Amino acid sequence: MKKKKLDFSEAMNAYLLPYIGVMTILCIFFLIQYADYSERLKKKNAERTEILAQEVKEDLKDLQDAKVETVEDGIKVTLPSSVVFDLSIARLKDAALPTLANLASSIKNLDERYVVVVDGHTDDEPVFYGGDFSSNWELSLYRAISVIDFLVKEGNNPELFAAAGHGQFSPLHPNDTPEHKAANRRVEILIRRRTAPSAPLAEVVSAEKQPINQDSP
Repeated sequence: MKKKKLDFSEAMNAYLLPYIGVMTILCIFFLIQYADYSERLKKKNAERTEILAQEVKEDLKDLQDAKVETVEDGIKVTLPSSVVFDLSIARLKDAALPTLANLASSIKNLDERYVVVVDGHTDDEPVFYGGDFSSNWELSLYRAISVIDFLVKEGNNPELFAAAGHGQFSPLHPNDTPEHKAANRRVEILIRRRTAPSAPLAEVVSAEKQPINQDSP
């Protein structure tokens, strides 16, 4: 009985060892393939982001001091508050609407893989007593919401947007000069891809094959 048990164990080892070796090789192969596709997809996404950034820059060229920059996870648009809002007001200036309509057109084809976060910022000057807003937090938030409302009315998907009001607490500069205060009064629009768990290899391959000039970047 003991000899038969040993023979059976040896037979199992003879079967399992090659099987484990093959499975290990396959795992390594798929990991290499996944890493390769992921890198190529990352490159494609970076190219799409750069194309979108150039389109947005073109759309905002007539808006004084508007700034468009490519950041690690997308595009950041900075609009000086003085260009799009009157002092202590959250209603968009009529003069800014045509340019913002161009921006809305550029991002209209974004799908659920993207999120658009609009952040309002102020300087440290208190809001007018008896005005529409009780704090700079409230003013900055309503300005962000005004931008989102306009972009959505121009045909953008409301599910992609989020608004935040930072008041005077995320300044670009110390609030020590009129120029610094003016720079701190701004609205920032961050367009970025959503963070998500790693996609299955088939999805990565499918996305990697999408043309760069398609409607859905």
